[in-house]
Amino acid sequence: MRRLPALGLLLILLFTCLITGCGNHKQAVADSSAAIQSLTIGSTMKIENINIDDYNFGILRSIFTHKGLVKLNENSNFTGDLAKSWNTPDGQTWTFRLQDGVTWHDGTKVTAADVKFTIEYSIKHSVEYKRHFSLVKSIAAPDDQTVVITLSQPNPRFLVNLLVLRVLPQHIFAMVDNPAAYNDPQAAIGCGAYKFEKFDPNAGIVTFKANNTYFRGTPPIPEIKVRLFKNPDALYMALQNGEVDLPYTYSTGTDPIYAASLARNPKLKIINIPNLGVGKALIFNVTKPLVNDPQVRTALSYAIDYDELVRLFAVNNGTVPTAGLVPRGTQGFVETRPLEFNPEKARLVLEQAGYRLTGSAIREKDGRPLTFELLLRNDIPENIRLAELLQKYFANIGVKLTLKTVDATLYRTISDKDKSHTSLLSRTTPWGMMMWGGMGTGYIDARNIGWAMVGDTKFKDLADKLNSTLAPEEYKKYSAALQQYYAENLPAIPLYWDNFIQPHNATLTGWKISPMYGVLNEETWYSLQKIVQ
Repeated sequence: MRRLPALGLLLILLFTCLITGCGNHKQAVADSSAAIQSLTIGSTMKIENINIDDYNFGILRSIFTHKGLVKLNENSNFTGDLAKSWNTPDGQTWTFRLQDGVTWHDGTKVTAADVKFTIEYSIKHSVEYKRHFSLVKSIAAPDDQTVVITLSQPNPRFLVNLLVLRVLPQHIFAMVDNPAAYNDPQAAIGCGAYKFEKFDPNAGIVTFKANNTYFRGTPPIPEIKVRLFKNPDALYMALQNGEVDLPYTYSTGTDPIYAASLARNPKLKIINIPNLGVGKALIFNVTKPLVNDPQVRTALSYAIDYDELVRLFAVNNGTVPTAGLVPRGTQGFVETRPLEFNPEKARLVLEQAGYRLTGSAIREKDGRPLTFELLLRNDIPENIRLAELLQKYFANIGVKLTLKTVDATLYRTISDKDKSHTSLLSRTTPWGMMMWGGMGTGYIDARNIGWAMVGDTKFKDLADKLNSTLAPEEYKKYSAALQQYYAENLPAIPLYWDNFIQPHNATLTGWKISPMYGVLNEETWYSLQKIVQ
């Protein structure tokens, strides 16, 4: 693949050693192996429909049935997916050549027109894609195998945003005006290694069958089932009993509260996967009153007992973060001030900012109590436990935190579309930390996902430079400056950094680790084997 030399160096800089997987148990060497007839995955991800707007079904589409143009390999380097090669002379015009012999699951040929249609369709119908592809100026498909994407300005990080693209069949979706309501089985037709077979909401099972016309050859595992559980207790009981082969939730691992008992089960093994996302973060909408005050955010950062959070939520699998948000191990990481548990300092900062106790347990300034709301999801038990601890920490310095607990769909509406939250509790994914200008800018920048809704000149200038520079040393300089900006302004407070704990059936060996999707990825389907004792 031809690329601008400086661009290639930058991509190597950003993605070399992004994530690798390592087991805390050595994989057994099988004396002999047997074919795997069916793989059962357990998950607490809630799936309501099979339309392309259902977030969790979209994760399964990305893993099993659909393909993007590019992906990351195990070494975190870009490699072709639907595209077999690409080049750019300047970081602004990107030309992709598609794989030969790829067909949709209904037998129709996949062409460059499908790629062009998908990007344009996604920008039209998805707020998130509209932000991710905001720099796309035009798309051309001069022939069936070639896609040319022209950006409004050079962007050496464009491939990062393409990592979440999943190409749709134009001959199906061209007639679909409301994709969020389109739940016909054709909505799940892709061109990937597996075909969607059925979703049984009553049984809570999603079934995929191997695609016997796949251009790489039929995957060796004929059937994969995703069994949905209403709560983690039921999931991990099923895992212990051998009813599922592994648990899976996108971009997170097993809650450490379950990990100790799982590790004692001789029928299970544990893979420990480094996480280049943030385990949990408190993110402020800096346009909202009270939390728009940097002194308030600084005081809150001193009120949090990070050692306790690491002990309770990451056990021996995490560390106390620094104020710069970006996890240690990220290319371009710099040490910023350590986050510190110091309630006395927190109270002093609030006093100096004019927030005082006047007979009530809640501080006030100009007659207004210091209280704010935290948005969190009701389907993630550890988030609820963590939020209740934050309530206690903040009450200790005279700040009242109220909790707004909602389901996943409403959470995404409030956080991603309405932007009506004052603060929210969330993890950040490894891809989320890479997107936009990298270094978590997509979560912070009001022009992208923008949970923090930051739009001041200094931040935007740094984000724009990260998005446009072609020189690795320049990128490192701006990323360091951005981490210092985070540490000084705290639009988000990382609560702990951790690794992903991934248990699995001990008789299975040959897992391949994707930087984005963990053990569930196409290379695993072609390498996984069952050990015969």
